[in-house]
Amino acid sequence: MKKRGLLIIALAMLVLVTPLFAQGGKEAAASPTTLSIAIRTLTNPYQANYKVGADMLGKLEGLPVVTLTCEGSSEKQLNDVRALVAKTNGNVVFMIDPNESPNVIPLARELDAAGVYWVSWWNKPEDVKVWNYKNWVSHISFDGISAGEFTAETLFKSFGYEGKIIALQGLLSNSIAQDRFVGLQNILKKHPKVQMVAFEAADWDRTIAYEKTRNMLVAHPDIKGIWAANDNMALGALEALRAVGRAGQVLVTGVDGTTEIYEAIKKGEAAATVYNDSTYQAGIGLAIALAAKNGELDVAKMPKEQRQFFAEATNVDINNVDEIMKGASSYDFENLFASFSRPMN
Repeated sequence: MKKRGLLIIALAMLVLVTPLFAQGGKEAAASPTTLSIAIRTLTNPYQANYKVGADMLGKLEGLPVVTLTCEGSSEKQLNDVRALVAKTNGNVVFMIDPNESPNVIPLARELDAAGVYWVSWWNKPEDVKVWNYKNWVSHISFDGISAGEFTAETLFKSFGYEGKIIALQGLLSNSIAQDRFVGLQNILKKHPKVQMVAFEAADWDRTIAYEKTRNMLVAHPDIKGIWAANDNMALGALEALRAVGRAGQVLVTGVDGTTEIYEAIKKGEAAATVYNDSTYQAGIGLAIALAAKNGELDVAKMPKEQRQFFAEATNVDINNVDEIMKGASSYDFENLFASFSRPMN
């Protein structure tokens, strides 16, 4: 009788304890998904706004946010992503701005192997297709060629389509840097009286742009404009012009749409920029990846034009800079493909 009584007690305890273990397992499985952005740096104002967008979506969804910065190291970016996947046990989604285009391939393989959904912005080799990977939901970019063309056309117009210019390229291994430079070259062909007398890669960096512009100004003091592949480099070039008393006489252009370049446009020191809303980029990139993880998007059935596409950007010059500076009053992270402009081959 005693043994039977002990058996009944043991069975009763097992019945009581089992739901607790089951509940604990369910809670563990339902732990909040981490939202993460993997970007180059927070020292660049454009990239710093990625964090603003990620934090905004995190607050809306009630989810934790982790920002990973690689400071120009593709190896660090890959290792940081790998470490966060391990730390979260794969319960994470990413928006990644790859440090360099070739870095996309190891990232895609790593995240496919881990079953982690992600969205990339900007950098991808042209021959790499998103639909060849099951967890790479979308690749999005702004049209670099049209951005390069708009800023070049506006710059050349500022000095009457006749004179010399210098140019600052971005990180040469970045596809977007290459595309923007193609846009510049397209407009140079259109206006043969404009001559590009020198160009240097300044790696998206303001300080490097300042130094390289100073050197080019010594060699070419009679230039009439400076074309830069992003705002950060344009602002470095503008500092160099200010140092020699030529700001406002020689205009600069950039791409990204940062507050400082807007102010320079209003002062007559810059001709144009292209507004790429990095706050929105991070928020919508994470929203798309999260929708895939939550089963709201069936990645395998998504049309190719949603897997890799160009998003809408806004050209900015003196005519609309005041309106653009007011900024967005709110962001829609629910309409996942509202920014779609055209498919990417």
